Amino acid sequence: MVPGGITDGGTTVDPTDREALRRHLEQFAGEDRVTESPDGTLVTEFSQSTYVSVDPEGHVEGGMPLHLFEGPAETIEFDHDSGEIYVSTDDEAASYTFRRPSR
Repeated sequence: MVPGGITDGGTTVDPTDREALRRHLEQFAGEDRVTESPDGTLVTEFSQSTYVSVDPEGHVEGGMPLHLFEGPAETIEFDHDSGEIYVSTDDEAASYTFRRPSR
């Protein structure tokens, strides 16, 4: 479990499961904010500098003002109630928390 806890029980998604990932990204951000690029990367964009993208191999890029994250994900966990996405890397050497901006 990620520090701070998962308030809605959390939902862990395999980053290569495109259908589940798209469904959770749309629930997290809204259907109108999720697009798919020609190479299959799912992109959730809140603004030019606030986004999360996941390519078909599970490589995650996330950005918010003042920080960026880029790396392969082992798991992606959605806490829809708290508006957070938790990314754990393959080697567990790093983790990343993306917080949904105010709507």
